[in-house]
Amino acid sequence: MIGTDGKPVSKEDLRKHIAVYNGQSRGSKEFAAIPRALVTILDGLKPGKTGYVKCLDGQVQLSRRKDNSVSAG
Repeated sequence: MIGTDGKPVSKEDLRKHIAVYNGQSRGSKEFAAIPRALVTILDGLKPGKTGYVKCLDGQVQLSRRKDNSVSAG
């Protein structure tokens, strides 16, 4: 995953972006800081499905819960 600054994102930063995705409204400044590619991936996850994102220091499993939030494993 490439961040908005053009550099690879670490697992820790990815988890921070997912926390913002789950907790902030789409019009907030914090939400605007999430890489657009990540938002597209997270929006495409269906409830109960799993996806994977490659980060600077490995791969992270993403899944959408039934309450429509996203968890990073």
